[in-house]
Amino acid sequence: MYQLPPDPFDAAETARLTRRPWLSRRRVQSVAVVLLMPTMLILFALFGLKVIERHAAESATTLTPTVAERARVDLSRPYDNTPAASWAEGEAGIVAPPPTQVGPFAADQVAMVMERVRQLIIAARLNRHVLATHDAEPVLAQLSTVAAEDVRAQLRPGNEAETWWVSAKIARGFTLLPSTPRVTGTMTPIVGAGGQLTVRTNYLVAYAFDHPEPAALTGPLDIVVVDRWEIDYEWFADPAYDAQSQGMYIAEVRGSAFPVNCALSDKGFLAPDYSNPPITTGGQSQASEKYFDPNAPIVTESGC
Repeated sequence: MYQLPPDPFDAAETARLTRRPWLSRRRVQSVAVVLLMPTMLILFALFGLKVIERHAAESATTLTPTVAERARVDLSRPYDNTPAASWAEGEAGIVAPPPTQVGPFAADQVAMVMERVRQLIIAARLNRHVLATHDAEPVLAQLSTVAAEDVRAQLRPGNEAETWWVSAKIARGFTLLPSTPRVTGTMTPIVGAGGQLTVRTNYLVAYAFDHPEPAALTGPLDIVVVDRWEIDYEWFADPAYDAQSQGMYIAEVRGSAFPVNCALSDKGFLAPDYSNPPITTGGQSQASEKYFDPNAPIVTESGC
């Protein structure tokens, strides 16, 4: 019996990660960043969206309405005038496809693994306790023991910029509105390159932040942030591996967020665009709709 090789959460390699890039719609500087670790490609941009494969379960229409850059903001209906207004609410947007046999993996095993992935995504991106306190234990509970132990060792205060991929973290001093985050995206079970069962996911989550003076807001993107993650989750159940090594691993990760507070995003946190300092130079208009489109190629340029 032996542990899973290679360990996808090697602490020494993770320490080499640079911060993920972000995008404020008020920024025009362009910087591309690629983050790498063993068996884990992290390509994160400051804009926001992803693509995914065919035969996936979809939680919302692929039609992308326009974004009203300037519109009255109603804090009781914060997603109005954005494509997220038509997305599903919360975990209702994380939908697994009907289970079928995938390669050598029986339909019931595929169903079980997809449900584990679903619960992991809910914990990492929708659990209000996790979002506000940055307590990742509900996320780690869905991983293999080996993966959870390695990630846990990295989740220390001040290291959030290197562990952004574990869960979404709302910056201190900012509060989400009671409105449930809106979700769209897909998950697709496939056989991975090493023969392991892999669930390929592509989800966008729109978060709405509170503001003390809504009349001062210029439009919904002042308070709405779209966080996009494309993640491959790998499941190992081969009895050749010891019990602690069997289970879920996070493999390939790509993502983006739009529009955000640039300084806080550099530290690994989500905060709304209204909190960016004002700029005096002329801005370049960004096509906001593409950051709400799960079928659009993920953007690799940073706007911060």
